[in-house]
Parts: sequence; C-alpha cells; structure tokens
Amino acid sequence: MLDVREIQELPQSLTDVAEAIGLAATLALVEHAGGVRIYVLERLGDEHRLIDWLGREAAVRLSEALAMEELVVPRCADALRRVRNRQMRLERDQGARPAELALRYRLTERQVYTILSRADDEARDQISLL
Repeated sequence: MLDVREIQELPQSLTDVAEAIGLAATLALVEHAGGVRIYVLERLGDEHRLIDWLGREAAVRLSEALAMEELVVPRCADALRRVRNRQMRLERDQGARPAELALRYRLTERQVYTILSRADDEARDQISLL
C-alpha cells in the first residue's frame, strides 16, 4: 500500500494534484498522460478522457481544483521506480519468491535479484547509522 513517502516522492506539481484527487487517481493520471500537457476544463462532458482515466469523482475534483489551467503531467519514472522497488522488497519480506515478483512486475528474475540486492544494501546502510 502506498503511503506518505510516495506522495513526497512526487514532483511538486503532482503533490498539489494528489492533495486534490488522491494518490491513486494521481498515479492513474501519470499512467495515462505522463509526459504531456493537458488542459483542465471547467465542465467535463460525460465522454471526457479525464473521466475515463480517473473516474468521475476524481475528474470532477481535479476540474474544481485546476479549472482552466494547463497541467504539465511529468512521467515520474524515477519516483515510481523507487516506489515499485520498495513494494517488491516488502513483498519479498512477506514471503514472495523472486519468480513471483518477476511475473507480477513484468521484469526478469535477474532484474528482481538486482533490485532486491540493492534494497538490502540500502537497508544495511540505514541500520549501520543506528
């Protein structure tokens, strides 16, 4: 489950969006429009793409918060990768095998082992600070 750390990892422009529509809807926005600009209308028609991407409630909240503004949606690749890696480590600690993680996250087992070994190094560095 995503928490406050993930919100803090987002660029400032998306932090404001996440406060208005929630983290899950913000991540959906990044998934669909990351890397491009979108113009937020004051009134959204039933067929508007934001409703398709975010759901009606989140799209309306976004429209209320940022009506008539052009929103640059960053890709957030680095932040999303860090979130994914933390989640993978958590799942491994809960018993998931590397092969399961590879299938779930659409990575090779070798990539999973690399990610998990880096996470272990980071955790050891944190423990050594204590």
